[in-house]
Amino acid sequence: MRRRVVTALLPEPAAEPAYAEFEEVREQARRSSRGPIGMDTTGRMQEVAARRGGDWCTAVLGRGFPGLRHVSTVEGWMLIIADTQGLEPPLPCRIVEERQVAEELHVGRERAAVVELSMAKEAWRQLAVKAPVPLTVRENTRHIGPRGSLRHVVSAVDLVSGRSRTHKAGMGLCETPERANPLQLGGAVDLPPTCTRCQEFVAKVRTLDAPAPPTAAEAALLQLIDSGVVLTLRPARGQPTIRDTSQRSHGVAWGHLGRKVDTAVTKLQAKGWVQKDEKPSKAVTDQYGQRWRLTDAGIAALGA
Repeated sequence: MRRRVVTALLPEPAAEPAYAEFEEVREQARRSSRGPIGMDTTGRMQEVAARRGGDWCTAVLGRGFPGLRHVSTVEGWMLIIADTQGLEPPLPCRIVEERQVAEELHVGRERAAVVELSMAKEAWRQLAVKAPVPLTVRENTRHIGPRGSLRHVVSAVDLVSGRSRTHKAGMGLCETPERANPLQLGGAVDLPPTCTRCQEFVAKVRTLDAPAPPTAAEAALLQLIDSGVVLTLRPARGQPTIRDTSQRSHGVAWGHLGRKVDTAVTKLQAKGWVQKDEKPSKAVTDQYGQRWRLTDAGIAALGA
């Protein structure tokens, strides 16, 4: 299929002069524009347009002045004649109204930008308090997009996130230490970050000596322990066993006591997230056992 290019030519807006001498000036310009135009005439037109300014030219022509290169010879002569006569016409009403609308729109956009910036700063303040260390915001000085430089979050000390990801000091949280072409960041700015990846890592990073966050399985078990259904039971025969009494197990011995979670709970205990009551209490299975509960560290890990 052949591509067809269609050029739409918009009609030139009609003149809307706001002074009585317009027709007389245009008629004189038409008479003066007959015949060839010389360099001295174009020089006079350029001198008048530069000296008088765009608003005066707009008022004389009765429409927007796009520049001397985009007006006719008659309109160029109109500028010379109006300057010779010393006319000071007012701007057309339509131009004045359009400028008022544009100014109101500009003011509205500035106000919206101020409100948006204030909301972004407040959101960043609430996000930054979740970080374990103070963070700064720095702009990328190497690449500038259509909305300005991308602003990244930077820490003064090394941090980690997830199981093993490292965030080096002085680098954006979104960067990896092995990056071949690191970001070139400037000084700290009092603006909210615009890098979404950096903002995602703010709530995930931790110091090097802090424990790793719980996995999905560990978090689910922490929630069960928090609900009070995980106990250490002592059956009539056999060794003590840690059971999730909220559900019955059909795959292990003593399944009526609940699902066996010995290994998983022991791992949580080693991390300091759970502890066992000293006194026994009754389970939903009518058995008595020592209930497991979350420590302060476990509550913090569950809320992370």
